[in-house]
Amino acid sequence: TSMAKAFRVLGYNNVHDHTEHFSYNLENYQRIYEGTATEELFREMYEDVDAVTDTPACLFWDSILREFPDAKVILTVRDSANAWSTSMVNTCRYFTTQNWYSGGHWYSPLVPYLSKTAATVRYVYSHICYYITGMDIIQVGDVTSSDPPIGYSMICFKNRYTQHNAAVQALVPSHQLLVYNVKEGWGPLCEFLGKEVPEEPFPNENVSQSDGKVAIIDEVG
Repeated sequence: TSMAKAFRVLGYNNVHDHTEHFSYNLENYQRIYEGTATEELFREMYEDVDAVTDTPACLFWDSILREFPDAKVILTVRDSANAWSTSMVNTCRYFTTQNWYSGGHWYSPLVPYLSKTAATVRYVYSHICYYITGMDIIQVGDVTSSDPPIGYSMICFKNRYTQHNAAVQALVPSHQLLVYNVKEGWGPLCEFLGKEVPEEPFPNENVSQSDGKVAIIDEVG
């Protein structure tokens, strides 16, 4: 994502983005969703990590913050809940039509039975999608017949976005929180983190999907 790339440009070398969460902690997130882990697991997972961003970590921002109470929190937002919801519909449409784990191909239902890892990925993604949208969108059928697809509730999308952002802003101490739109560029981000503004342009990678998420920077541990 843009935020992960920006952190690396600013000198945070060990950044866990979506890919890293699944590469290094897939089974840990399965344990978390199954209820067989405690919040202490987040400290084990991210003790030596400079910054975490994107799903599924951003969905557990409060648990991570309790384990790293001095960390800085960046809440990325969009111009409106409607803008975020429209972006998420497009993202979800992709995940439910183009990926082997979501049912987009004839062989998709067989994959979890052929691969334990694939079954775990699908399990974790199902929980991520339900948390973000309030719906089990992986089970939605034809997502190309209408816009938004039948089974996608824009009301649920908007409510989830609003509730999530409100919780972050209400519970994170103000001196540790930056509410940030990537359209603002380097300025607010660098000021918040105490970094010099880089000469290179702010990364413009996957901007439409980087909002409504939380990044946590641990500069203490």
